[in-house]
Amino acid sequence: MTNMLSSKNKAPEMVKGKSNVVMFVGLQGSGKTTTCTKFAYHYIKKGWRVGLVGADTFRAGAFEQLKQNSAKIKCPFFGNRNETDPVKIAEEGVAFFRKQKYEIIIVDTSGRHKQETALFDEMKQVQAVTKPD
Repeated sequence: MTNMLSSKNKAPEMVKGKSNVVMFVGLQGSGKTTTCTKFAYHYIKKGWRVGLVGADTFRAGAFEQLKQNSAKIKCPFFGNRNETDPVKIAEEGVAFFRKQKYEIIIVDTSGRHKQETALFDEMKQVQAVTKPD
């Protein structure tokens, strides 16, 4: 993260006309879901085609929160409250939006805690199937 934000290195830029996948990862309670929505809204206002993927199956209410937030900003949402596999949801959501030529696809993942090895493994699996930019 430090290298990415240093003055020598630039953060990856979004490319118009291409599916840019952004995966949000962070600690539990750090505001990922809210930030996903704000990030989406920022690009929607600039005229980009943006889709939100709700791949947080760990936190109760995460599906509803992202679904409601996406409705407020008029952003398409992909999620499945009956699916328990976040990797499957992320993979299907990214494929869904890529097929429709969305330019920015935002994947909201489950929050991490330093002692939860399973969530770190999940993060790596989601990264492998979504190949975020």
